[in-house]
Amino acid sequence: MSDHMHGAAQRYWDGEPASPGATGVFGRAPIGGPPRVPAAAPPAPFGPGPAARPPSGPPARVGSAVAGLICALLTLFFPLMFLVIGLPLLALLVNIPGIAFGVVALTRTADPPEVERFIRYTWAGTMIYLAVIAVIVVGVMALFLAV
Repeated sequence: MSDHMHGAAQRYWDGEPASPGATGVFGRAPIGGPPRVPAAAPPAPFGPGPAARPPSGPPARVGSAVAGLICALLTLFFPLMFLVIGLPLLALLVNIPGIAFGVVALTRTADPPEVERFIRYTWAGTMIYLAVIAVIVVGVMALFLAV
């Protein structure tokens, strides 16, 4: 009898640590109780596995490309303004890179990273164009005020 008790006590102390679903003293299985079996793996999800679907990325941001192109086209106001105030040479300053990059971004919608890159180029070209125009407008205003 002492061997049986010694073996049961040994199993008790050598068992796994307490777990949330365990019964007995301090979360251990009771002496002489059925041994605990590890939980089974969760069932596989229904439907085709990941190998059946091709990997896909996020869709191209066409709305952002359209917004960039519209803003680049709105910069055509400045050459028109230079023509009206009588400076036809400055009317040649057109935001060609911004407009071209906006059009390319809208034509490459099958490749989202490419669209993102050309959206950045469109906005960069438009911002640089606006900075150059701001410097020119300040210079023209200084010229008109000096006369």
